[in-house]
Amino acid sequence: MKKILHICLMVAFVGFLGAEAKSQVVMKEFLSMNHEGNVAKAANNNGSALYYKFEYVSTDGARINYKLHLYKDKSMSTPWMSFDVLMRNLNWTYYVDISMPKDGAVKVAALIFKKDLRWGRVKYSPHAGCSRQEPTVWERYTIGDNKGTADVLYAGLLNNFMSQLDKNVDFNCYAGSK
Repeated sequence: MKKILHICLMVAFVGFLGAEAKSQVVMKEFLSMNHEGNVAKAANNNGSALYYKFEYVSTDGARINYKLHLYKDKSMSTPWMSFDVLMRNLNWTYYVDISMPKDGAVKVAALIFKKDLRWGRVKYSPHAGCSRQEPTVWERYTIGDNKGTADVLYAGLLNNFMSQLDKNVDFNCYAGSK
């Protein structure tokens, strides 16, 4: 009986190590850097590209704080609007939470990425009157067998998140809100 217990523990440990190595799609070094990108033909910029920058602010334990800046021009000199962002890199799941305030109420747009399964989902219910389509449609993003480098995979994950927000949320609703 003791031998069976040792074998089970060894198999579970080896399985855990294998899953942990596979699950590290989001690398720690990316979570203290700025990230930039754009959404081509953005609904929130009259069909022109909408540029974004996740600006690293600080790390407090498992909480990684960013500021999301949206820009309407390529120079990215003056933000159109900004939002507070919280990222969390847990063992099995990676979260990006964007706090979107309007009229004293804050709702959170969340990207939930399952590292071991290599897919992510956006969850958000915009404030009344701030949705571009009813009902909002959040598509699952799958990395699949993509053999790209980790930084390319991570940039694709953030770009998909921003593209889905642009498609479903009217950012003009949040302009000037605190």
